[in-house]
Amino acid sequence: MVKIKFCGMTNMDDCLAARDLGVDFIGFVFYRKSKRYIEPVKVREITERLQGKAKTVGVFVEETEEEIRDICAFCGLDFAQVYGRAGGITNKISVYRIKDRVPDVNEGGLILFDSNTDGFGGSGTPFDLDLLKGHQALSRVFIAGGIGETNVYDALRLNPFGIDLVSSIEAYGGKKDLSKMKSLVSKVRSFRI
Repeated sequence: MVKIKFCGMTNMDDCLAARDLGVDFIGFVFYRKSKRYIEPVKVREITERLQGKAKTVGVFVEETEEEIRDICAFCGLDFAQVYGRAGGITNKISVYRIKDRVPDVNEGGLILFDSNTDGFGGSGTPFDLDLLKGHQALSRVFIAGGIGETNVYDALRLNPFGIDLVSSIEAYGGKKDLSKMKSLVSKVRSFRI
């Protein structure tokens, strides 16, 4: 079954709702320039309440490997999603940004394919999913980048490891919409190839 990751989570209520919907991964952005940035102390409170019912992910853009390790340990995170190379990080989700071709994947472990936009994640801008057809790494890939109601089935037909949802489940930047969350979880869970 394809895993569901809700990312850009900023508050306890949204995270508990995601947990109750059976979301597999919950992501928190530690990139200070993001409108979805959340303080590590808040994330620690959330992860304690989640009690391991969903895997937790920290999203990092400009932080050093030491900062990434420190934040992950402090918050009790399961994974670090890293934009850029951080070879010394374990339990890493490596991000590859796609514009008109899929970059060479040269790392093991989980990976995330995202749109190559001006910002980092949560842009709501999709890339051409046909570029991923037959890709050898799909069994360990999260597909991100504008996945929502109109193209979620296209992403699911590729049979990736997971899909990553941000802007398509928001009422506005940083605040999720429960009805959108429910609708997309239902679509993913009911999908059959």
